[in-house]
Amino acid sequence: MIRFILTSLIICYAQFSLEAAETVTPAAEFADSVVPPTRIGLYGAGAFNFSNGEIKVWQTSATSSPFLSKYATDSLMYTDGSTTITFVGGGLVGIPLNRMIHFTGRLGVNWLTSSNEAQQRITSDSVLNHSLSSSAVYLDLSPGIEFHGLFGALPIYLLGGLEFGIPLSTSRKQTTDLLVNNVYQAQEVTTGPAKISDVDVRAAFIIGGGYSLRLTESVWLQPELTYRLPLTQVSSNAAYSPWMVGQLRLGVNLTFSISEAAPAPPPERMKPSARFNRLTTFDKDGREIEVSSLDIEDVAYTEMFPIVPYVFYPQGSGTTTADLQSVDVHPESGDFSPQTLPLDAVAVNRNTLNIIGTRMRATQHATLTITGTTDGKEESAIPDLPQKRAQWAKDYLVNNFTIEPQRISIRTTPTPDRPSAAGDTDGVAENRRVEFFSNVPDILQPLTITAENQRIATPNLVMFHPVVDNADTITEWTLTVMQAGKSLRDFHGKGRPSRITWSIKPNELSTAQVPVDYEFAAVAGIENADTVQASGSVPVDYFSSVRKRTENLPDRTIDKYSLILFDFDKATLNDDNSRVLEQMVLPSIKVNSKVTIVGYTDRIGTAEHNLRLSTDRANTVKEFLSSRARDAKYSASGVGETSEIFTNASPIGRQLSRTVQIVVETERR
Repeated sequence: MIRFILTSLIICYAQFSLEAAETVTPAAEFADSVVPPTRIGLYGAGAFNFSNGEIKVWQTSATSSPFLSKYATDSLMYTDGSTTITFVGGGLVGIPLNRMIHFTGRLGVNWLTSSNEAQQRITSDSVLNHSLSSSAVYLDLSPGIEFHGLFGALPIYLLGGLEFGIPLSTSRKQTTDLLVNNVYQAQEVTTGPAKISDVDVRAAFIIGGGYSLRLTESVWLQPELTYRLPLTQVSSNAAYSPWMVGQLRLGVNLTFSISEAAPAPPPERMKPSARFNRLTTFDKDGREIEVSSLDIEDVAYTEMFPIVPYVFYPQGSGTTTADLQSVDVHPESGDFSPQTLPLDAVAVNRNTLNIIGTRMRATQHATLTITGTTDGKEESAIPDLPQKRAQWAKDYLVNNFTIEPQRISIRTTPTPDRPSAAGDTDGVAENRRVEFFSNVPDILQPLTITAENQRIATPNLVMFHPVVDNADTITEWTLTVMQAGKSLRDFHGKGRPSRITWSIKPNELSTAQVPVDYEFAAVAGIENADTVQASGSVPVDYFSSVRKRTENLPDRTIDKYSLILFDFDKATLNDDNSRVLEQMVLPSIKVNSKVTIVGYTDRIGTAEHNLRLSTDRANTVKEFLSSRARDAKYSASGVGETSEIFTNASPIGRQLSRTVQIVVETERR
C-alpha cells in the first residue's frame, strides 16, 4: 500500500513540475533578488510532533513491585494524542532546474517524540496512573522541489517533496504512580524493554513554503514553514500499532551560493496594440448603455445659448482680438441679427458685445455697468489697464449701436469679484476681462434660436472607449470621426484616454444613410515609440420628414438649453439660474416629455473632481425641474472633462463648458 502511495505521489509531483515549467512566470516579473542560484548550507528548525495512535501500556509483567504484577493486562492502551517540541537540523543543497523550479536535497537528524498517559483503576479508591515518554532518532533524507516566482516580485517559494528516515536509536520510559483517594503513595518504573521494538524506515510527504532573503551577494536566509504528513507507522510491532507521528517545522535555512544567479533572459517585448472596448451613451435613467446605431431625424429644433457676461482680452492689452470677440459688425447697415447666428455657442459668444448692443438699443430704459479687471498677476503693474478695457467696450457699444453714453457706467477692480482659478494658467487667462451687469435681466438673458427641419441625432452624446494594450506610456492620441469620407470631429489628447465624448451638434451628420466611421491613433512609449491604430463604424438611419409622414411615425420637438451661469468650481443654482429654469425651461416640459440633463466642466482641476462636479451640477438641475414638473421622465449624468463640449483652448469655451445641457424631447402628431 505504501509503495502504491509513494509511486502515485511521485507521478503527480512530476506531472505538476512539468506543467509548472510550461507556465513559468515571465522573467521580467521576478528578479534575481527573488530567486537564489545553486547553493549549499545548513538548516535548523523547531519541530512540533503530533502523535496519535494506540500503544500497549503493559508490554511486560516484570516490575520492581510484585504488587503491581497482578494488575498487568493486554487490554489497557495509551490512546490519547500528544504534542511535543524537539529540534531538528542538518545540511541542504539547492539546484535550479530553471528559474522557477529548483531541486532541493536535505540530510539531517530528526527527533520524533511523544508523551502518553493512561489511567487504570484497581480498587474503588485506588488508581494507577501510567505515563510513557518515547523517542526515536532518525537520519532523514529529504528530496524535494521548490517553486519560485509564483507571486511575481514577492520572494516567496512553495515546497513539496518526500522524506525518508533511517532509525538511529530509540528509547522509552514508563512510570506508574499509585494514588489512593487521590493522594500520591508511590511511584514505580517498569523494567520492561528500554527501546521501541521493530522501528521501521519512516516515510512522509513534505508540503510548505518559505521566504528568500538575500543578505549579501552569496548569502541567503530563508525562513521556512513545512509539515511532514506521515505515510508509515513508527513501529511494525503489534504493541505500537497503529501509531503515527506528524511534524510541523518552523525554521530557517542559511545557504551560500556556489554559482552566480542565472541572468534573466531579456523580456520579450510585446508589441502595443489598440482596440475599441465599446461605444456607449446614457439612457433615460442615466445608465451607461451600448450604442448600436445612430438615428437621424428632422425635427423642429430650439436651442438656448447662454450669454457669457464677459469679454476677454489678450495679456496686457486694452483691446480685444477677433478670436475672442467679433468687432467688425455694422448694425446700421442691417448686417447683424442675433437670430441669424449659427447654432454654435462659441460663435454666439464671440458676439457678446453685438448682442448686448442690439438689446440695449431695443430697450431704451436699460442701463449697463461695465467692470474692467486684470489677472492680478503680471498685469497688476500696467497702469489703468482695467479702465482702458472697460472704456474700450463702452466706446464700441456707443459708436456702433448709438447707445447714449450716460446709460453705460464704468467701474474697475484689480481682479474679478468671482475669479477663475488664480493658480492655473487657464484661470489666469479668464481673469483678463470686462464684466457686464444690467438693471434689465433681458439684456444678458440666453439667446434662443429656433429652426425647422434640423437634423438631430439620437443619441446625441456618444462615448468612445479606446484601449491600448502592452503600453506603459501613451504620449499622445487622436480620434477622428468621419462620415462618407468627410471629417466631422477631431479629438486630441495626451496620456491614456479613459473615454472620449462626442456631443453631436444639429445638422452635423449627413442625410445620406452612410455609417459613421471613427479612427483612433496613439503613440505608445517614449524611447521605442510605436504608433497603434484602431477603427470602427456605427450604422446611421435617417428619418426625413417625408419618410415620417409615409410611415406614420411621430414627429418630435426638441428644445435644448444650456445654463452657463455656474461659477467656477460651483454646482449651486443662483438667482439667475433659477429664473432661467422657471421662465424658459419649465414651460417647454410637457407630461410626455423626456428630459435629459448632462453636466459638464472645463479642464481645470483633476478628472475625478470634475466628474463629481459635473454630476452634482446635473443632479441639482434635475431636482429643481422634477420638483415642479413631476410627470415628465428625467435622466441626469455628468461627463466631467472627458467631453470637451466646447474648445477649452479659449476662455470662451472654458466658460461655456461649466454648463448643464438640458434636452427636452416631446412627441407630437
